[in-house]
Amino acid sequence: MSSGLDVQSLSRAKRNMFADLGTRAGRNRHSLFLFEGWLAIEDAVSRGVDFPYLIVRDDALPRFEVWTAREQLGSAIIYSASAVDFAALAQTATPQGVIAVGNLPALDLATLPTDAPGLTLLTDDVRDPGNLGTLLRTLAAVGGRTALLPTGTVDPFNPKALRGSAGCGFGLDMATSMTRSAAIEWCAMCELPVVAVEAGAPDLFQAVLPSMPVALAVGNETTGVSDEIKDHAALVVGLPMSDQVESLSAAVAGSVALYVVAHNLGRRGVT
Repeated sequence: MSSGLDVQSLSRAKRNMFADLGTRAGRNRHSLFLFEGWLAIEDAVSRGVDFPYLIVRDDALPRFEVWTAREQLGSAIIYSASAVDFAALAQTATPQGVIAVGNLPALDLATLPTDAPGLTLLTDDVRDPGNLGTLLRTLAAVGGRTALLPTGTVDPFNPKALRGSAGCGFGLDMATSMTRSAAIEWCAMCELPVVAVEAGAPDLFQAVLPSMPVALAVGNETTGVSDEIKDHAALVVGLPMSDQVESLSAAVAGSVALYVVAHNLGRRGVT
């Protein structure tokens, strides 16, 4: 390459390690995650995400040379991969030719800032990565800063969840894999009332919501919010629906509720 970039061939050992990042256990094992796409990586870099490795498909190297000249990629090690090896690592139906490998951040409850966490998302066994990604994207859109993702909720660094969040999760404070009880205790410590969204519950639009930041609990796509969380909730609310519709997806119901709660706080001048 005329730019003089140091591009290394992808070894079998590195290929196997990167392939392992396709699973949650692999991501935790190596403390790394995969992230795809030119624009998506550009946006993540602009948010301060550091990528120690980049994998480029052989036929995308000319574009990469032009692209990297204007991007602040730091000291990333660059690997070129054959079409076959690249396809084995890619998680999208039509890979764009570049994959970034990022450092997995600390996702422990103890690392979350407890000083005025603001509007918080509490997921309860949300298993669909697309739904979780949408919820994180909406949380960021309404100005929320914190997400509690107890055991049972899909990994926010699942490739589909990352695509669903459009990288917005990079700007959130997140904690995963705690028990429901630990998440409830954290909310109590931060003086965050829990508002749970449940199908068939009293109308959210008519409810008197707390006049302070809350933790909005969104449950499993099929079973809803657990009794443990509902029993500790300050309020359990639902969305009005036509009799012809039994339920909404966790992504839709949670996103609508996040906007309603954020609007309520905005009217009261609360952040």
